[in-house]
Amino acid sequence: MSVISLFIVVCIAILTLAISRQIWAKKAFKQRSLSGISGILLFIKLIKITQQHRGMHSGFLSGNHDCKEKLNQLELGIDQLYKSLLAFETLHAYPASRSVQYPIKQWQRLMHHHTLSSAESFQLHSGLIARQLDAIWDMSDEFSLTSHPHENIRDAAKQLVKTLPELAESVGQVRALCMQIASKHEMRADKKLQLVFTLGKIEDHIKTLITPLPSLCNERLNQFISNINRHIQNSTLDKENPDILFEQATQVIDEIYDFIFIGFKTLEDDIS
Repeated sequence: MSVISLFIVVCIAILTLAISRQIWAKKAFKQRSLSGISGILLFIKLIKITQQHRGMHSGFLSGNHDCKEKLNQLELGIDQLYKSLLAFETLHAYPASRSVQYPIKQWQRLMHHHTLSSAESFQLHSGLIARQLDAIWDMSDEFSLTSHPHENIRDAAKQLVKTLPELAESVGQVRALCMQIASKHEMRADKKLQLVFTLGKIEDHIKTLITPLPSLCNERLNQFISNINRHIQNSTLDKENPDILFEQATQVIDEIYDFIFIGFKTLEDDIS
C-alpha cells in the first residue's frame, strides 16, 4: 500500500471514529434527558401529595378530625416517594449537593412536631414545598432539560417544572388557607390578606404560561378564583363547608397536574 493510500485510510478511520463518537455522545445525551424525566415525574407526584397533606393537616389542626385517616395514607405515600427518589439518585449517580435528602430532613422535622398550630403547619409545609420546587428545577437542569440546546424543549421544560408547579402551589396554598378558615369558622384579617395576595399570584402565573391551560381547566380555575373572591368580599368563607372547598380546589389542582403529565409525555416524544 502506498503512502498516499495509507494516509487516506488513516484519515477515513479518524473521521469515522469522530463521527461515531459524536453519534454516541448525542445518543447518551438524549438518553440522560429521558432518564431525568422519570425522576422529575416522581418529584411532581411528591409535590402534589405534599400539597394535599398541607391542606388536610391545616384542616385537621383547625378541628376537622375527619381528615386523620386520609392524612395517614398521604404520609405513607410521601415516605414511599422519597424512597423511590433516593433509589433514582443512586441509579443515576446524582450529585449529593442536589439530593432529595434535604427535603426529606424538612419533612421528618415536620412530622416530629406534635404541637403545631394550623398556621405553623401551613408555614412549614409551604417552606418544604418551596424547597421541593427548587430541587425539581435542579434535577431538570442536571439532566439537561431546562438547559437543553433546543429552545422548544428548554422552554417546554421550564413551564413543566416551574411555571405550572408554581401555579398549582399557589392554588394549593389557597386550598390550605380555606381549610383553616372554614374548619375554624373564623375569618381573620391576616388570613384574608394572605388569600388576596395568593389569588393575585395565581393570576400572575396564568399570564406567564407559554402554552395556555386547557379551556375546561382554565374555566374551572377562573370559577374557583371568582368563588373565593366573592366569599372574601362577603366575609362568608368561614361559613362554608371545608370539605367542599377542598374538593373544589383539588379538582382544579388535579387538572393542572394532568396537564403537566401530558406535557411531559409530549416532551419525551420531542426528545426522542
